[in-house]
Amino acid sequence: MIAKAELITQPYSGEYLEKIYDIPSSWNSQNWTWIKFTNDDLTEWCGNFRGFPREVAVSEKYNCVLVLTSDYLFKLDCSSRELTEYES
Repeated sequence: MIAKAELITQPYSGEYLEKIYDIPSSWNSQNWTWIKFTNDDLTEWCGNFRGFPREVAVSEKYNCVLVLTSDYLFKLDCSSRELTEYES
């Protein structure tokens, strides 16, 4: 389960396990945001999100992570790491 999330610069290839969260659209920018996630067991991985970075927050109450970029607001489930919703 995701316990912590922080904005980072583009990591070196192979530094973290990576998961790409991209929304297919012809209106997407060429910018990307990288978020380093830390799980309860202290394992780390990285998520790539379309758009220039703005903010990230973890909500324990709602068991979700919100990632705000210039293109989208992404909502991830903390347990499954899957994208549950997004808003352009």
